Amino acid sequence: MSAREQTLPLPQQTVHVIDCRWLLALYLVIPLSLLVVFTDAWLFEGRMVYQRIPTQPEDWPFWTVIFGLPHIIASLITMADREYLNHYRRSLLWPMLVFAGIASAGYLGPQPVSYNLLFVFLGFYTIYHVLAQQLGLTLMMMGVPPCRSYRLWKWLSIIAGMAIYMNVYGERFLGNIWLGDINLYTLLTYSAALIGAALVVLAIRLTPRSRHRIGVWYLWGNVALILSTLLIQEVGYALFVILIPRIIHDVTAYMVYVTHDRNRNGEAPVNGLYQLASFTRLSPVILLPLMSVGIAYLLTSCQHYVLVSILVLTVSFLHYYFEGFIWRGGNPHRRYVTFRR
Repeated sequence: MSAREQTLPLPQQTVHVIDCRWLLALYLVIPLSLLVVFTDAWLFEGRMVYQRIPTQPEDWPFWTVIFGLPHIIASLITMADREYLNHYRRSLLWPMLVFAGIASAGYLGPQPVSYNLLFVFLGFYTIYHVLAQQLGLTLMMMGVPPCRSYRLWKWLSIIAGMAIYMNVYGERFLGNIWLGDINLYTLLTYSAALIGAALVVLAIRLTPRSRHRIGVWYLWGNVALILSTLLIQEVGYALFVILIPRIIHDVTAYMVYVTHDRNRNGEAPVNGLYQLASFTRLSPVILLPLMSVGIAYLLTSCQHYVLVSILVLTVSFLHYYFEGFIWRGGNPHRRYVTFRR
């Protein structure tokens, strides 16, 4: 989103806005996580937290129900709208078929190569999607157009994020990989550390460009996101490495979707699912999380079926794709969301 797009006129019935201070407040999960991790590691030698949490986030049943898929389903729920479907159908049909082909090839192609390639593609696209959202909001809060330093900062952040992601999941899905005498995951750790130093330098250069103080705080919040997850990964608390960006990204997404749905369906529900659920008289603040978590739970419970796994991956990729443009000017979604710095 650009600074210009933030000022797009909204329909008269739109009354709900997103306060950027609440989006910034989500970054408090970073110091809280650091406090928990280092208190447990140094004072309790891992007895209070480390020994009670899984080594991989997905091994925690609670995780798969709450994080990841529910906010993806929530974004699809916003599409259950005749006007939206007419607007987006041409731009989403072919990508959906391509993503379905990629997911199918990953599961049904020659193994283990196909699944390994699918893992790398999914990992990069996930990291790109998560960080592109947060870094795009940074630009909006700063109130400036993208410059060369910002673009470099964005892509270095994504590369560092991918290196950290590979250190969490790589050995589980790809095995222990050596490049001659150098372990791949050790190389990724050092690379992420060097990139982290570059991110600090670039953030120092970008700080004076911001037109709004909250943009500066959000800029440094995202630098802290990369550096803290790298540090926590080295300590060995992988759950927190994924938990931090997941909380920030997913809750931010829900704040946008709920605000959109309240404004879009304010006078009378036009979304098909909200029309079906109108008898409950529940606000989207409650109804959207309930519907999205419920649908995600059903899909997750059936993921041992290959077709369901392919469906989940397809809608995930589609979500990553359309989130890249539906909140820009000229699209109906954007008319129902505005921000207050």
